[in-house]
Amino acid sequence: MKVKSQKLLSKNKFLIFSFLLFTFYILPVFFTGCAGFPIFGKKSTGKITTINENLSPDRLTDLAVVKKLAGYKKFLFFSSPNYTDWIEGFVKGEIINEEGIPMPDIQIMVDGIGFENAVSDVNGIYKVRFSVPIVKGIADANGKLIIHPKWETELEVKGTSYQPTLKDATFRIYYNGNAGGVVSLNEGNLPPKIKVKKVSLSQYKTEIKRKETIEQKTKENISERKTENKNTAKPAKQESQFGDDLFKQLEDFNK
Repeated sequence: MKVKSQKLLSKNKFLIFSFLLFTFYILPVFFTGCAGFPIFGKKSTGKITTINENLSPDRLTDLAVVKKLAGYKKFLFFSSPNYTDWIEGFVKGEIINEEGIPMPDIQIMVDGIGFENAVSDVNGIYKVRFSVPIVKGIADANGKLIIHPKWETELEVKGTSYQPTLKDATFRIYYNGNAGGVVSLNEGNLPPKIKVKKVSLSQYKTEIKRKETIEQKTKENISERKTENKNTAKPAKQESQFGDDLFKQLEDFNK
């Protein structure tokens, strides 16, 4: 009798343990998506997480869709990781001088969320890395490249520097997972090749002085034209000395 009661107790303990394991571990894992079969939770915000077509292969390189931890979802006493999809890659371009020779060590600064700064390599190639979240299958990011932003400081310190012919350029990266995983680059005013020209401190000061002289002459010409217009302005039409009452005016005139 005692042995039977011990077996029954052991069986009950096993059933209770199985019930607790199923209730507090297996079910939370299943419902929150950790087991790979999410019902209430989603591992990804993107509907399609692949890149099937790159419409700008010369400008967008090393593209990939990756998952990043975005937080945790809680269910009862347990929490499970929540992941979101991000598209990553590089925006590529080239820096050359006026003769078309590749220019290394030209700094590229990017104004925009999800972008990193870059420097041109020995072949004049710069690669700006980006990482943009995919929300409901769409990733859309705008950026602005600022070419060699510290060239004026370098000019004052070293006496020579490379002045960009294009100060900055806007662009846009667009990914649509709902349309089959298509990604493209809207270049805006960002050309594939950006030119820089070598200038010395004396050349730069001479150019600044020349521009100031032109601006001063332009202002003087505008001022002279305004003065001439005032001098040649037609005299104001004199009003008649007579009042509004015509008959009274005639009477006064006859007197």
